[in-house]
Amino acid sequence: MQGDGVALRFGLANVLLVAGIASVLVGVWATVVVAAVAMLSGGPVDEAAGDDESTVGDAGRRYYALNLYATAPLIALLTIAYLYTVRQSAGTIEGFGQALPLLAAGFLVGYLYALVGVTVAHELTHWTHDRIAQESARILLSFTFNTPFTIYHVHGHHRTVAQYNDAATARRGEHVVAFFVRTVIWQFREAVSYEAERLRRASRPVWSWHNRVLTGQLYSLAILVVAWAIAGLAGVLAFVGAAVLGRIIHELMNYVQHYGLVRVDGAAIEARHTWDCYRRISNALQYNLPRHSHHHLFASKPFWNLPTSDRAPKLPHGYQTMAMLALIRPLWRRTMRPLLADWDRKLANEAERQLIRQRGWDNLA
Repeated sequence: MQGDGVALRFGLANVLLVAGIASVLVGVWATVVVAAVAMLSGGPVDEAAGDDESTVGDAGRRYYALNLYATAPLIALLTIAYLYTVRQSAGTIEGFGQALPLLAAGFLVGYLYALVGVTVAHELTHWTHDRIAQESARILLSFTFNTPFTIYHVHGHHRTVAQYNDAATARRGEHVVAFFVRTVIWQFREAVSYEAERLRRASRPVWSWHNRVLTGQLYSLAILVVAWAIAGLAGVLAFVGAAVLGRIIHELMNYVQHYGLVRVDGAAIEARHTWDCYRRISNALQYNLPRHSHHHLFASKPFWNLPTSDRAPKLPHGYQTMAMLALIRPLWRRTMRPLLADWDRKLANEAERQLIRQRGWDNLA
């Protein structure tokens, strides 16, 4: 194992989940404090901590796996704590001041759905020979109404990454809102198509319990039923709000990961088709997800074995900082324009440069 305590850092995400559960139960301003700590850790503190390029290897794999499998129960506990808080607050809130702690709790829950829940689900989705991992991934994604991710991500995104028709690759010049609408619709549509084709090849009916898109919706429906049982309509609305926020944050990360990069249809996937980021805290909290180029080259490799790459383009900031910049269009363009120009000049091949010119993407961010 290499790195100064780097192995222990991969427990930080669940520590944050436990803190989130405790803060929601305590109520009042505790959630504001934990939310602020989470945002600062993923932003300014992440930038101050700098990069970490060490690789931990297999020595702690049981510890890493335990953290991954613990995430679904912790997310469930977080949700239940949040719903009980909603129930206790329902009908007693008068004015924005009294609503602020509950809004802070909703923000924290949605943020953790994306930061921890979706990140772990992404990792477990690629453990294709582990049934428990696959079900854990679907459970985690059900908290953001996105169980089709397990289908589209593997059978779609990992084949079409950086191509124009990839639902999860943000096109150069594409506004983050336009990307969000496109990616949500396209990912679902493609997942439905892939699943239907899989069932036809297996000579099974599309409309059946074998359809993972359909059964995945039942996972989310079950959470809505629990929300109603605990806190009624207020609980349903509160959960939906946190879930939608989590999905938005998730797609913001998607937006950042491949923004503006180009690959000719059918060409080999290379490290240059994904933005890498080596910020210490970003990689600790997101289980090396920002070491994204190597993940796309070797999708089945567990996160603890992902190295850095000298062939991938590199983001100047951590994932959360880049996501915040994406929300401020002038800052995003100012940041990405020189990076894309550098990619075009140094990393793109001639066929990719020709595509960029044909699409009118020269000097466009």
